[in-house]
Amino acid sequence: MSLVIFYILGAAILIAALLVVTLRNIFHSALFLVATFFLVAGIYVMLSAEFLAAVQVLIYVGAVTVLILFAIMLTHNIFAKAVRQVNEQVLPAIIIAGLLLAISIFTIVRTFGDAPQKSENRGSWTATFDTEKLPQESDLYGWSARLQDEDGKDYSAYGSFRVVDEAARLGPGTKLKSGNGAGNGYIISSNAGFSSLDTIFSRGQNIYFMIWSEDVDYRLISNAEWHIFNADWDEEEPWRLLSSISDEDIVTIQLSNSNSESIGRLLMSTFVLPFEVVSVLLLAALMGAIIIARKDD
Repeated sequence: MSLVIFYILGAAILIAALLVVTLRNIFHSALFLVATFFLVAGIYVMLSAEFLAAVQVLIYVGAVTVLILFAIMLTHNIFAKAVRQVNEQVLPAIIIAGLLLAISIFTIVRTFGDAPQKSENRGSWTATFDTEKLPQESDLYGWSARLQDEDGKDYSAYGSFRVVDEAARLGPGTKLKSGNGAGNGYIISSNAGFSSLDTIFSRGQNIYFMIWSEDVDYRLISNAEWHIFNADWDEEEPWRLLSSISDEDIVTIQLSNSNSESIGRLLMSTFVLPFEVVSVLLLAALMGAIIIARKDD
């Protein structure tokens, strides 16, 4: 069913894009450009990139297209019959567009053509935590991640890490995978891109955690938590430690399976300053558009 929806959206995008460059009325072309952006956002939703779909609508539909419409409405005699709205370089445009299409198809096939089919049950859960919030009685902390489905079945992972005062100088690590090679495991990293498996962090540094599984149906998970505790750690029998820890010793962070929630958490914490700078920039652009559009008295 999802494949059928993808083909429908793809065909609609092609039709809308062709109308953008073939219609004689430039205002109508801008309206079909809006439709193209909306349909592309639908593709992002199908790829579980909800945040990217929202940005597509807010930025391209709500900002770029509005700017184009401002330019159209403020251009003198843009709808006059004497104005030619067909470019004379039609043949070079077709050749260049065809070459670009061929290169894009070749690149996509070479990059993703041999990629293995991913399991439909694959899911990943993420969390972010500031080490400054951890109790400082010790520099060694244990953690456990727990996923629970609607039937009450648990899926767990265990580990430990250290928090030191000076910045850790570590090279990139490797992802931990289960023995059966199914691709289940976790990454705990100081990198928001989850590119390494770290065990030492600096005090006040953010820890980024991700756990994933191809054996768990992410649609059935009802609760996902990451617990961090300050206690003596036994690498060989971590489950014995968990049974003796009280609630006061544990920091509980909810794990998220939503891209929008994860990105929103980062925007409101680590990247809040760049986010506010962009907000001021967009406000300045809006004020500039109002001044340009305002008629002189």
